Amino acid sequence: MKLLNSPRLKLPAGRETVETVSGFRPTGSTPLKRGVNERFVRSGSGFTLPEMMVSVLVGCVFMAAMAVIFMTSSLSFARMGDYINMDRTGRYALDKMTSNIRKAKLLTTYNTNYLVFNYDSAGATNLAYRYNASAGVVTEEWTIAGTTTTNTLLTGCTNAGFTLYDRSLAPTTGVSTGQGKVVSVAWQCIGGTLLAQQSSENMQQAKIVLRNQP
Repeated sequence: MKLLNSPRLKLPAGRETVETVSGFRPTGSTPLKRGVNERFVRSGSGFTLPEMMVSVLVGCVFMAAMAVIFMTSSLSFARMGDYINMDRTGRYALDKMTSNIRKAKLLTTYNTNYLVFNYDSAGATNLAYRYNASAGVVTEEWTIAGTTTTNTLLTGCTNAGFTLYDRSLAPTTGVSTGQGKVVSVAWQCIGGTLLAQQSSENMQQAKIVLRNQP
């Protein structure tokens, strides 16, 4: 390498003397080959169009699979929640109806969707169970001294009904002495969650003995 115009410059005390190079011209050097430059440029380039399309396709397939798994899991959880809720509600309604019907004094009215019991000898307290098919609910109605209080036991029922049997467990419709002695209750409900409404059904059925019925 040949240096041109390189005067010496004196620096303050304690500093070394350096040479300023006003210009230089490399000698004996050769430019890089064209093939080397092209390989260097190609090595720093990004994705090509086919590579990008394949990457996008793989990402879409992965996202679709994750969406299917998420929807399936959500539906399973919704169905499980429906079954648990319906089982808990059905057990509560059945336990309450069993306890109250066994304590009733007399069955006075029987229909496939309506029952009325006298709860005391004077007839001042009455208990009724009613199935409203249009609303899909089963209600409990207490009438005390002319005042009626209604409690909703079940909702979302697609079918519910009462069946009356005599002492020999033969079906009957009579409520007079020696007639109805056993009441059978049965209902079928669907889940309250809209996501699992078409697949969540629960069936409950029991026979209850009227202990005080003559």
